[in-house]
Amino acid sequence: MKVKITLFNDETQELPASVYYPHYTTEWLIKFRSIFGKRKEKMTMMTDRMKNGSGMANNLPNFVVKEVNPSLIMKGAISKQQCIDDAFETVRRFYLHHARSWSVPEIELIKHSFVYVPYQIIERNRRWSKNTKTFLYEPMSASLEKLEKFPEIHQFMKKERETK
Repeated sequence: MKVKITLFNDETQELPASVYYPHYTTEWLIKFRSIFGKRKEKMTMMTDRMKNGSGMANNLPNFVVKEVNPSLIMKGAISKQQCIDDAFETVRRFYLHHARSWSVPEIELIKHSFVYVPYQIIERNRRWSKNTKTFLYEPMSASLEKLEKFPEIHQFMKKERETK
């Protein structure tokens, strides 16, 4: 199955993923009036397709379409239209409350696409015991967190282990 995924570190280096987490990216053109006059700005949003929350993603990483194992891809719970609506509402609120637009902003969707962020499951030995602890590593932000903090990924990995 071919999906659009992010590349991390640089364009040539890629690490094997344990799971591909679903997101939806949207790019918006906003026309509004500020204290300095009429302005046009572009804003990119990234919506979590599992939890339905949008956030600004000004510096998106490079994307590449790649063939991946379908059993590693998490299915998004949120539809395409719900993602677009949530991102639109987040952009609208930002320009009304934070950018302090003096007029109702005109918001136009420029482009949108499904994206999958690769995560890796890493097991490390505990410091003083022989037990291992499972961590989730996201190469895009270089963050390492306990797998239990992400219940949807934890459940997905449990199901994958049971089917094998």
